[in-house]
Amino acid sequence: MSTPPNLTVLNTNRAPDNTHLVWDDARQELTDTNWADLPGASIPLQVGQNTPSYGALFVATFSAEAIVEHPENNAVANVTVFFGNDQAAPVSTNHRFVTARGGPEWSSHTLIRVVQFPVSLTTRNVTAQVKVKVGRANTTAGFQNWVLKVERYNL
Repeated sequence: MSTPPNLTVLNTNRAPDNTHLVWDDARQELTDTNWADLPGASIPLQVGQNTPSYGALFVATFSAEAIVEHPENNAVANVTVFFGNDQAAPVSTNHRFVTARGGPEWSSHTLIRVVQFPVSLTTRNVTAQVKVKVGRANTTAGFQNWVLKVERYNL
C-alpha cells in the first residue's frame, strides 16, 4: 500500500511538551459570513526566542455542541482553527462543522487541525483561535459546551 502524494505524514513517538485547555458552557450565536472569533475559544501561544521553543508543531482539537438555523433549513456553519494569522491544516474552502437539514437540533461535533512553525529566533504570536462563519445570510450558528485543546510539540 502506498501513501497518496498529497498526504502529509508525521510520526511522533513522544507525548506533547504542553497541553493547553479552555472551555465554556455558555451558548454563543454567530451570524457572520466571514471568519469571526468564537468568543473565549482562544489560547495564547508564542514561538521563537524567549518562548517555550524556537519552533513547534501544534495539534488543536475542538469539540462543541452546535446547531445551525435558517428559514429554509438549508445552511451550514464552518469552523476552523487559526494560529496567529495562519489557518491550520487541513486548509479548505469547505469546513462544514454542522448543517441545518429538516428540523435542526443540537448535536456534538469535533474537528482536529495541525500547524507547524519551523525553528526561528524571531518571536511570533501564534495564539490559537477558533473561527466560525455561516455559509449564507439569515443563518444563525449556535455553539455551547465547547472545549478547545491544543497540544504543543516543541521543535
